[in-house]
Amino acid sequence: NEMTEVLEDFSELEDPKSGNSLMERTVLIANTSNMPVAAREASIYTGITLAEYYRDMGYDVAIMADSTSRWAEALRELSGRLEEMPAEEGFPAYLASRLATFYERAGLMQNLNETEGSVSVIGAVSPQGGDFSEPVTQNTKRFVRCFWGLDRGLANERHYPAVSWLNSYSLYVDDLSPWYRDHVSPDFINNRRQIMEILHQESLLMDIVKLIGSDVLPDDQKLTIEIARVIRLGYLQQDAFHQEDTNVPLAKQAKVMEVILHLYRQCRELISMGMPMSLLLESPIFSKIVTIKYDVRNDQLELLDQYIEEIDQFYNHIMATNA
Repeated sequence: NEMTEVLEDFSELEDPKSGNSLMERTVLIANTSNMPVAAREASIYTGITLAEYYRDMGYDVAIMADSTSRWAEALRELSGRLEEMPAEEGFPAYLASRLATFYERAGLMQNLNETEGSVSVIGAVSPQGGDFSEPVTQNTKRFVRCFWGLDRGLANERHYPAVSWLNSYSLYVDDLSPWYRDHVSPDFINNRRQIMEILHQESLLMDIVKLIGSDVLPDDQKLTIEIARVIRLGYLQQDAFHQEDTNVPLAKQAKVMEVILHLYRQCRELISMGMPMSLLLESPIFSKIVTIKYDVRNDQLELLDQYIEEIDQFYNHIMATNA
């Protein structure tokens, strides 16, 4: 079963920071589908209790619960055997409170021995048929402030991680804005907002493109689609097996956002002056920005300034040759 596969694979993995086996700092709680229903319900509480134990020792613990939907189904089955009054879709009426008591055990803690520890809970919800309106998903979203929605279309396109940027959200952005401003970049939050606006505009334009094609779009909208492609391939898509892309520092992420938005602003200005989008696409600058995550090492962030200079040279060249 899947647990055997996990045990075999994890035993061969190494912690990239220490070089030791990943199993040395991993606890696995097996709960396969052929185990008793009561065990399926108890396993998630066992996991969070172990996490709190290590948290009290001053460790930062991440717990992955896969999946809370199966746990909720176990609650439903137990509730049925106890002949309790069912609620929506047969789940017990106390489903919401059980989910709340689980997720609310996460967080940062000041321990009695004056150390700090934390528990970060990542709950995988697997609704039947991808229906996000079912009770487990809806009640989970009530108690968590960050949601990553997987997209089957992205997975089919081999775009990993297949996290939908349109359906996913984080309510921690405003809380963390001062930290991003002081430790990453003063413009980080504003740049993030602009990136999201471009991606949202692309999703609206793609509905038109699917019907009548992209040739009928004005050049400013063609630019939006092209920059969104650069964002998707050069920024959001990740190669977990590439040395530079498997773990990218926030400073590099912020700088790459600046480079992409600088290209967008310069191209938008050229288009406003009457330059056709076809002329801009003749330059290799778009392809270079897509591969920037591979070409610039994580410890050589100063090289990213050269891309901004190259964009300015591209802008000046277009202006000079088409004056």
